[in-house]
Amino acid sequence: MRTVVLLFFLASALSAQSFLRNDITFSGGTSWDVSNYSQYVTAVSLGATYGYRITRTIELEAGAFGAINPVPGSCGSSGCFTADGRAIWAPFGVRFILPLKHDRFELSAGGGGLYQNISGGGYSYNAFGGYAKISAALAFGHGRHFWLGATPRIMIANGQYARDRWFMLTGDIGFRF
Repeated sequence: MRTVVLLFFLASALSAQSFLRNDITFSGGTSWDVSNYSQYVTAVSLGATYGYRITRTIELEAGAFGAINPVPGSCGSSGCFTADGRAIWAPFGVRFILPLKHDRFELSAGGGGLYQNISGGGYSYNAFGGYAKISAALAFGHGRHFWLGATPRIMIANGQYARDRWFMLTGDIGFRF
Protein backbone atom coordinates (compact mmCIF):
# COMPACT_ATOMS: atom_id res chain seq x y z
CA MET A 1 0.00 0.00 0.00
CA ARG A 2 2.85 2.39 0.78
CA THR A 3 4.26 1.81 -2.71
CA VAL A 4 0.93 2.70 -4.33
CA VAL A 5 0.63 5.90 -2.25
CA LEU A 6 4.22 6.87 -3.07
CA LEU A 7 3.66 6.29 -6.80
CA PHE A 8 0.47 8.34 -6.65
CA PHE A 9 2.25 11.30 -5.04
CA LEU A 10 5.16 11.10 -7.50
CA ALA A 11 2.78 10.97 -10.46
CA SER A 12 0.79 13.95 -9.17
CA ALA A 13 4.01 15.94 -8.66
CA LEU A 14 5.10 15.28 -12.24
CA SER A 15 1.82 16.48 -13.72
CA ALA A 16 1.78 19.55 -11.44
CA GLN A 17 4.78 21.04 -13.25
CA SER A 18 3.37 23.93 -15.30
CA PHE A 19 6.11 24.01 -17.94
CA LEU A 20 8.69 21.66 -19.41
CA ARG A 21 12.12 22.69 -18.11
CA ASN A 22 14.54 20.99 -20.55
CA ASP A 23 14.71 21.88 -24.23
CA ILE A 24 16.87 20.21 -26.89
CA THR A 25 16.69 21.84 -30.32
CA PHE A 26 18.30 20.74 -33.59
CA SER A 27 18.74 23.43 -36.24
CA GLY A 28 19.59 23.50 -39.93
CA GLY A 29 19.81 26.37 -42.37
CA THR A 30 22.23 28.77 -43.95
CA SER A 31 24.72 31.41 -42.78
CA TRP A 32 25.86 34.59 -44.47
CA ASP A 33 29.15 36.31 -43.79
CA VAL A 34 28.04 39.94 -43.58
CA SER A 35 31.47 41.36 -42.69
CA ASN A 36 32.69 44.33 -44.69
CA TYR A 37 35.41 42.39 -46.49
CA SER A 38 33.53 39.29 -47.65
CA GLN A 39 29.85 40.04 -48.04
CA TYR A 40 27.44 37.53 -49.57
CA VAL A 41 29.47 34.41 -48.68
CA THR A 42 26.97 31.72 -47.68
CA ALA A 43 27.43 28.35 -45.99
CA VAL A 44 25.21 25.45 -44.93
CA SER A 45 24.81 25.46 -41.13
CA LEU A 46 23.83 22.75 -38.66
CA GLY A 47 23.62 22.90 -34.89
CA ALA A 48 22.06 21.94 -31.59
CA THR A 49 21.07 23.89 -28.50
CA TYR A 50 20.24 22.82 -24.95
CA GLY A 51 18.13 25.06 -22.76
CA TYR A 52 17.05 24.90 -19.14
CA ARG A 53 14.12 27.04 -18.03
CA ILE A 54 14.64 28.61 -14.64
CA THR A 55 11.19 30.23 -14.81
CA ARG A 56 8.30 29.96 -17.24
CA THR A 57 9.69 32.86 -19.29
CA ILE A 58 13.49 32.71 -18.78
CA GLU A 59 15.76 30.00 -20.17
CA LEU A 60 19.52 29.52 -19.89
CA GLU A 61 20.95 28.02 -23.08
CA ALA A 62 24.16 26.79 -24.67
CA GLY A 63 24.78 25.30 -28.09
CA ALA A 64 27.11 24.50 -30.93
CA PHE A 65 26.73 25.37 -34.60
CA GLY A 66 28.88 24.51 -37.56
CA ALA A 67 29.11 25.81 -41.11
CA ILE A 68 30.48 23.77 -43.99
CA ASN A 69 33.00 25.56 -46.28
CA PRO A 70 32.46 29.12 -45.04
CA VAL A 71 35.60 30.37 -46.83
CA PRO A 72 35.10 31.09 -50.53
CA GLY A 73 37.30 29.61 -53.20
CA SER A 74 39.55 31.83 -55.30
CA CYS A 75 41.02 31.69 -58.80
CA GLY A 76 44.32 33.08 -59.94
CA SER A 77 46.88 32.66 -62.71
CA SER A 78 47.96 29.25 -61.38
CA GLY A 79 44.40 27.85 -61.24
CA CYS A 80 41.50 27.73 -58.84
CA PHE A 81 41.71 26.98 -55.16
CA THR A 82 38.68 25.53 -53.37
CA ALA A 83 38.76 26.08 -49.66
CA ASP A 84 37.88 23.11 -47.49
CA GLY A 85 37.05 24.65 -44.18
CA ARG A 86 34.65 24.91 -41.32
CA ALA A 87 33.29 27.42 -38.89
CA ILE A 88 32.22 26.45 -35.39
CA TRP A 89 30.28 28.73 -33.06
CA ALA A 90 29.46 27.98 -29.43
CA PRO A 91 26.85 30.45 -28.13
CA PHE A 92 25.82 30.60 -24.47
CA GLY A 93 23.34 32.95 -22.88
CA VAL A 94 19.77 33.62 -21.86
CA ARG A 95 16.48 33.54 -23.76
CA PHE A 96 13.28 35.37 -22.79
CA ILE A 97 10.07 33.61 -23.82
CA LEU A 98 6.56 34.91 -24.48
CA PRO A 99 4.10 31.96 -24.45
CA LEU A 100 0.94 32.49 -26.52
CA LYS A 101 -2.16 30.49 -27.55
CA HIS A 102 -2.42 28.28 -24.44
CA ASP A 103 1.36 27.65 -24.43
CA ARG A 104 1.25 26.11 -27.92
CA PHE A 105 2.94 29.03 -29.73
CA GLU A 106 5.78 31.15 -28.41
CA LEU A 107 7.95 34.06 -29.39
CA SER A 108 11.36 34.52 -27.84
CA ALA A 109 14.45 36.72 -27.91
CA GLY A 110 17.86 36.09 -26.44
CA GLY A 111 21.55 36.76 -26.48
CA GLY A 112 24.83 36.18 -24.75
CA GLY A 113 28.47 35.27 -25.31
CA LEU A 114 30.04 33.47 -28.26
CA TYR A 115 33.17 31.43 -28.98
CA GLN A 116 34.15 31.07 -32.66
CA ASN A 117 36.69 28.90 -34.48
CA ILE A 118 37.16 29.26 -38.24
CA SER A 119 39.62 27.18 -40.23
CA GLY A 120 40.28 26.45 -43.87
CA GLY A 121 42.65 27.22 -46.66
CA GLY A 122 45.70 26.64 -44.47
CA TYR A 123 44.74 28.91 -41.57
CA SER A 124 42.78 28.71 -38.34
CA TYR A 125 41.80 31.30 -35.75
CA ASN A 126 39.65 31.71 -32.65
CA ALA A 127 37.58 34.71 -31.67
CA PHE A 128 35.16 35.72 -28.94
CA GLY A 129 32.09 37.89 -29.09
CA GLY A 130 28.34 37.79 -28.69
CA TYR A 131 25.12 36.78 -30.38
CA ALA A 132 21.48 37.83 -30.51
CA LYS A 133 18.46 35.93 -31.78
CA ILE A 134 14.70 36.00 -32.08
CA SER A 135 12.56 32.93 -32.54
CA ALA A 136 9.03 31.70 -33.20
CA ALA A 137 7.96 28.12 -32.41
CA LEU A 138 4.79 26.04 -32.57
CA ALA A 139 4.02 22.94 -30.46
CA PHE A 140 2.84 19.68 -32.00
CA GLY A 141 1.14 16.91 -30.11
CA HIS A 142 -1.04 16.89 -27.04
CA GLY A 143 1.77 17.06 -24.47
CA ARG A 144 3.66 19.99 -26.14
CA HIS A 145 6.85 17.91 -26.26
CA PHE A 146 7.64 18.45 -29.98
CA TRP A 147 8.21 21.93 -31.39
CA LEU A 148 8.83 23.34 -34.87
CA GLY A 149 10.20 26.84 -35.36
CA ALA A 150 12.46 29.32 -37.13
CA THR A 151 15.31 31.40 -35.75
CA PRO A 152 17.37 34.24 -37.24
CA ARG A 153 20.65 34.93 -35.40
CA ILE A 154 23.41 37.52 -35.64
CA MET A 155 26.85 36.46 -34.39
CA ILE A 156 29.63 38.97 -33.86
CA ALA A 157 33.17 37.81 -33.02
CA ASN A 158 36.37 39.81 -32.69
CA GLY A 159 39.78 38.18 -32.58
CA GLN A 160 43.34 39.36 -33.03
CA TYR A 161 42.99 39.55 -36.82
CA ALA A 162 39.27 38.94 -37.30
CA ARG A 163 36.16 41.11 -37.20
CA ASP A 164 33.55 38.53 -38.20
CA ARG A 165 29.84 39.20 -38.57
CA TRP A 166 27.58 36.26 -39.47
CA PHE A 167 23.83 36.15 -39.99
CA MET A 168 22.26 32.70 -39.63
CA LEU A 169 18.71 31.64 -40.52
CA THR A 170 17.63 28.16 -39.38
CA GLY A 171 14.61 25.92 -39.16
CA ASP A 172 14.37 24.26 -35.76
CA ILE A 173 13.02 20.95 -34.44
CA GLY A 174 12.82 20.77 -30.66
CA PHE A 175 12.01 18.27 -27.95
CA ARG A 176 11.03 19.36 -24.44
CA PHE A 177 10.86 17.32 -21.29
